[in-house]
Amino acid sequence: MAKAVAGNWSLDKSENYDDFLKAAGMNSIKRAMAVKLGGSLSIEKVGEKLKVKSVNGPKTKEREMPIGADFDDEGPGGGSARGRWEEKGDTMVGTFKTEKGKTFVMKREIVGGQLVQTMDFDGVVCKRYFNKK
Repeated sequence: MAKAVAGNWSLDKSENYDDFLKAAGMNSIKRAMAVKLGGSLSIEKVGEKLKVKSVNGPKTKEREMPIGADFDDEGPGGGSARGRWEEKGDTMVGTFKTEKGKTFVMKREIVGGQLVQTMDFDGVVCKRYFNKK
């Protein structure tokens, strides 16, 4: 459920993030910067929506996303994507299709006290691990 992943989180480490960003279409200069930057997430459930603030270096994004309803959002490499977030037990799962027809799936779950964010872009998978602040 969304309450399990709610809180303020600081990035600890990433696995396969560069390959994921490359698959998503991000150029090499932006990828090099993104991989080196630390990050944080703030997740809050507000009614039937998720309010998420992500900070990656100088870039901050704030979104309110409905749970269980389709909506438009930005894809991982830029461009638009359409999909939905769903609660599956203690895991939040977002499934999206980009404007180019690629599939993007993001799971957020608590594993060993850390928030683990698993991202799959058309078969290229990366994991990002966050510690509670």
